[in-house]
Amino acid sequence: MESNTQPENVQPSDDLVRSCLYNWLGYGNLNGHIWFIGIEEGGAEIWRSKTKTLIESLNLRSQFDLSMEFTNVWEELYDIPLTTFKGPNVWRYQAAFLLEYEELNSSPEDINQYIFRSKKFGSKSSNHFICEMMPLPKPSKDSIEEYKFLWNSLKGYYDEVEANRFVLIRNNLLNSEAKIIVSYDQTLTKSMLNYFSDVTSKLIDWQYNHEQYTLYRINLSLSKEVYFLTTHFFGNGRISYDGIKNAAKRIKELVE
Repeated sequence: MESNTQPENVQPSDDLVRSCLYNWLGYGNLNGHIWFIGIEEGGAEIWRSKTKTLIESLNLRSQFDLSMEFTNVWEELYDIPLTTFKGPNVWRYQAAFLLEYEELNSSPEDINQYIFRSKKFGSKSSNHFICEMMPLPKPSKDSIEEYKFLWNSLKGYYDEVEANRFVLIRNNLLNSEAKIIVSYDQTLTKSMLNYFSDVTSKLIDWQYNHEQYTLYRINLSLSKEVYFLTTHFFGNGRISYDGIKNAAKRIKELVE
C-alpha cells in the first residue's frame, strides 16, 4: 500500500482541479434501471486511509471516464481494500435495496457477498449506477477549505459547478434506461427537487415504523419519466434494512 508522504500544504493547480469537474459521474452502469445519487465523496483515500495525497487523487480522478468500476477504483487505484469499511455504511443500504428489488436474498451475509466477494456493487455489468452530484472529494460537505484558492466559499463552488453537473446528470438520464433514482441525503434531495421543480410531482408519502419515505415522479421529457425516492440513510430518521427493503418492493410494484 502506498503511503501519503507529500506535504499536506501542497496546493493542486487550478487546471488539475478543473479537469475533474465534469469528466466523471460515478460508478457502475449508466444505462442501469436504478440510480443512487449522493452529494459527493469524502475522499477516504486522502483523509481516512491516507493512501493518496489530494494531488495524487485528483491526478487519478482527472483520468476517469463518466462511469468507472467501483472495485477497480477503490482497490486498484486507491489501494484500499473494501473490507476495511466495516459496520453500517451507505454501500450496504444500497446493496440491500438492489438485492430486494431483484427479488434476491438480502441478509447481512448476502450483502457482504454482493459487495466484498462477488464485487457486483458499482460494476459496469450491473443494473445500477452510483452517481455523485458534486465531483471533488472533500472531508466535510460543509467546507471548501481544500479548494479555497479557487472558490472563496462553498456557495461559490456550488454556484459555478452544481447547475452544470445537473445538466450532465439529466442528459445521461435521458439517454439511459433509468427508472428509479434514490436520494439518501437531505441536501441532495432539496437540490434535485429545486432543479427539477417544473417537471416533478409528488406521488406518495409513507412511513415504515418511524422512517419517512417520499416518492416523486420526474418527467425528464415527453417520453421519459423516472421515479425519485427520498429517504434518510443516516442521521435523524435513519432508515433500517427492513425499511429500505420494503421501499424496494413498493417501488418495484409501481414500476412494473
